[in-house]
Amino acid sequence: MSVAQPRTAPHAYDWRPLLLLNVAGIGLAVTFALATARIPMARYFPEAAISVDFVKMLAPGWERPTVLYIGLVVVAFAWYALALAAVWRGARVPVLLTFGFPVLFAAALLAMYPPTAVDLFHYQADARTLWVHGANPLVVPPSAFEYPIGISWMDKPSPYGPLWSLLMLPIGVLPGDNYMAGLYGLKLLAAASLLGCAALIWVLARRARPGTETLAVVLFAWNPFVLLRVVGDGHNDLVMMCFVLLALERANRASWGLAFQAITAATLIKFGAGLLGPPLLLYAWLHTPGGTRARFGALWLPLLLAGLSLVVAYAPFWEGAATFETVRGQTELTVTSTAEVLATLIGNHEDPALQDVTRMATRVAFLLVYVPFLWWSRRNFDQLLIGSFTIFMLYLMVGSSWYRPWYMLWPAAIAATRPRTWLAPTLLAITFFGSFPDLIEQFRGYWPLLNRSLDRMVIAPTAVQFVPPLLVWVAGMLRYRSWRLDVVRSREAGPAPAGPEVARSGNVTTA
Repeated sequence: MSVAQPRTAPHAYDWRPLLLLNVAGIGLAVTFALATARIPMARYFPEAAISVDFVKMLAPGWERPTVLYIGLVVVAFAWYALALAAVWRGARVPVLLTFGFPVLFAAALLAMYPPTAVDLFHYQADARTLWVHGANPLVVPPSAFEYPIGISWMDKPSPYGPLWSLLMLPIGVLPGDNYMAGLYGLKLLAAASLLGCAALIWVLARRARPGTETLAVVLFAWNPFVLLRVVGDGHNDLVMMCFVLLALERANRASWGLAFQAITAATLIKFGAGLLGPPLLLYAWLHTPGGTRARFGALWLPLLLAGLSLVVAYAPFWEGAATFETVRGQTELTVTSTAEVLATLIGNHEDPALQDVTRMATRVAFLLVYVPFLWWSRRNFDQLLIGSFTIFMLYLMVGSSWYRPWYMLWPAAIAATRPRTWLAPTLLAITFFGSFPDLIEQFRGYWPLLNRSLDRMVIAPTAVQFVPPLLVWVAGMLRYRSWRLDVVRSREAGPAPAGPEVARSGNVTTA
């Protein structure tokens, strides 16, 4: 008589990584809650009368704020490292847990006063310019109307596209004059954009390599840099990236109508997304079956509708060249960028003529790498994805003369879709070191290592942000001898074939 052997449940979970992930999640949530309790928004808005920075919030002087801020970053990243360790080997984890903790993190950060940037207040003031006062926020600055506190750049209209202003309808109208409710509404929108990006990252990772989707979401949506910049500060960058990721996901399915509409929507929020328009168009052209006539027949209507979307979105805001005055003005500034570093190394970083030269030099340098990557990205979807990551990263590191640390959310969101590649170490370097430029900018005048030289004070924030990720990225290229950074070696698959192109399962073709 045979005895039936017990079978493992098909959805059984390994308790060890599950326990580690829960411990890490609880640790992160508690860390964020304690940080929020230290700097609650209600304590400083509107009582402070002006937007304040974390120097004034954390403590007087500079020594204690330095320790507290570094402590927050180090402790949060330690919990994050534990979470990554729990899922790194592909442990099966409940989807509810994977996405539930980011919801908890967002809830813990919702009431936090923006710790490192105060764009949140400018968003609200611009929303009220349109939806309360009936003026055009692309040409009318917040200073034209009453606002409870003084904010930076009050004399500058919105630098964003018209879709961002249109999305602000509920933020501008529903709270009425309850400014605090409006600020919480903006933070809720930021949290929703985080979860939207996480869902698209899950889809893209699972489609390319089933079993990596949990790691992909933890890599991004549990990342302290992402959480503090998006929900803590309330930045709108992931609203843009939701549409970018949607465009890439639809391109992966050859759904060109939605792909072009999504990349257009992203550009109508922040103009940087437009850099991915040409690679997407070239990829669509070459991956549409048939000859020239068939391709044109398949693509002309999606492109026409995308163009009409641009016209319709801008029509209510159009004021000629003045519509883009703020954006144009930003392109003529040199802020914490490679162009500023070059001006410092050559001579005086405050010399307008020298700034013009270095801005032009870095833009030409970026263009020289942009065109080859645009062409390189055409071959298959993996290369389109990795090319999009690289274009964003190199634009921010080289081509943009106006740079702020949270812009690195753009390449980080794309990198997370390929968590078993060299993009993951690059993402970790981007986000960890991207947590410190704000601190350096605040305190460089006090630190003996920097304050002995004006050049060091100018160069330090940019060097800390750019050099480590750049070294990691270059190390990946040297290791795999490929721009792709995605040659995966695993015990299951065995050694990867030599050469830059590797056959993939699913949607990727072999060169």
